Amino acid sequence: MTRLIFLLALVCVTVGTDADDIRVGTTGDYQPVTWLNPTSGQFEGQDIELIRAFALAHGHEIRFVHTSWPTLMPDLTNGAFDMAVGGISYTPDRAAEALVSNTIRTDGKVALVRCGEESRFDSLEKIDTPGVRIVANPGGTNERFARTHISHAALFVAPDNHAPFAALLTGDADVMFTDGIEAAYKQSQESGLCAAAPEHPYTQIRKVFLFAKGREKLRDSFNRWLASQAQD
Repeated sequence: MTRLIFLLALVCVTVGTDADDIRVGTTGDYQPVTWLNPTSGQFEGQDIELIRAFALAHGHEIRFVHTSWPTLMPDLTNGAFDMAVGGISYTPDRAAEALVSNTIRTDGKVALVRCGEESRFDSLEKIDTPGVRIVANPGGTNERFARTHISHAALFVAPDNHAPFAALLTGDADVMFTDGIEAAYKQSQESGLCAAAPEHPYTQIRKVFLFAKGREKLRDSFNRWLASQAQD
């Protein structure tokens, strides 16, 4: 009997720990929604604060797991973390592999260029011409958009999410496609980069959080909380 009580207590503790802890995967390279601050070593950004607020409201402890865009979906489906956050676009492929939250925000792809050259690149027709150089970050919907819509301009994929901005500033590339929120952030920071025709995005994108299959209760809890925040 004593052993049975001990085993039941152990099960209860284990279940409670699993329910309270959330492993959150994020790339930390997409301002202003997710950023791994090199000075503090802490994750920051709008989506980071959103998931922290949810966790605080529900008594969860968060452990952030650093991932990358090329490995985000394999990491999620292989159990490296319970959910993924940080500027993630809804795609049918992702929805087939993971549970999808309600929409966090709506965004769209725009062209990011050197400030002063916005009128030169304010349409896909002007961008997709011989002699124009397109740079894409690897593994996400920015690269997918560029590969789908560019057939005449030169396209190359940078090694990581930081390299495209440097390539634009040094003149090694002319255009990067990214989400409007990132383009607006870069412009607001007076980085030398500006959005071209941001009032006319090329796509409409749902930004979502992704949850590992089997975490339906966590996904549903987050969706209810997200809806309650919109009503406040």
